[in-house]
Amino acid sequence: YDDKLIAERYAPDITKETKLLGWSMTKSVTATLLGVLVGQNHLDVHAKAPIAAWQGEGDPRSEITIDQLMRMSSGLAFEEVYGPMSDATTMLYQVPDAAAMAIDKPLVGPPDSVWSYSSGTTNILAKIIRDTVEANYGEHANWGFPRTHLFDVIGMTHTLCEPDPSGTLIGSSSCYASGRDWARVGLLHLHDGVWKGERVLPKGWVDYVRTPTAGSPEANYGAQWWT
Repeated sequence: YDDKLIAERYAPDITKETKLLGWSMTKSVTATLLGVLVGQNHLDVHAKAPIAAWQGEGDPRSEITIDQLMRMSSGLAFEEVYGPMSDATTMLYQVPDAAAMAIDKPLVGPPDSVWSYSSGTTNILAKIIRDTVEANYGEHANWGFPRTHLFDVIGMTHTLCEPDPSGTLIGSSSCYASGRDWARVGLLHLHDGVWKGERVLPKGWVDYVRTPTAGSPEANYGAQWWT
């Protein structure tokens, strides 16, 4: 209440420091890291996605924007099913490069013509983040970037995000954080991306990620955030 923790309760064997797997809440962390890079003028969400594999002559995927990836409206094929083996489970558990698998998918429709929830799409964004960070901060900088530019800034001291074997963070699914740390992500957005007077996210970013995407179910999905 009023930015102060007034109560908490945990299940047996869980404490205020236990790192809890966020699954798709990780997508919103990925969006937040992308917002940090936008605020640093390293990315423009309305630009074409900088994916080299899509730049071949006549490849319609070259028209996909970062915004369309953010909004699950890229038109890329991806089977988001759990239980039987699917694109999602194969990507998370059987391939060494999650982003590469998603990048290789064909279009099922022109960008912005179809909405389809896709963890593959988020891992493409994670690859864009990695490439952008390494281009601006040096090779292997992606390992430290989330902590230096987000987690330490807002006091997420019990957070760990796992990479796939290729070294790219599994931006769709694999951040572990304490309950308090997950709450800090929420508070950052509650305060329009400002933390203790410091602007962490660019002005307007929170409104952007929470603006409903046309075509999403009941217009309840923004940009890597359920609204």
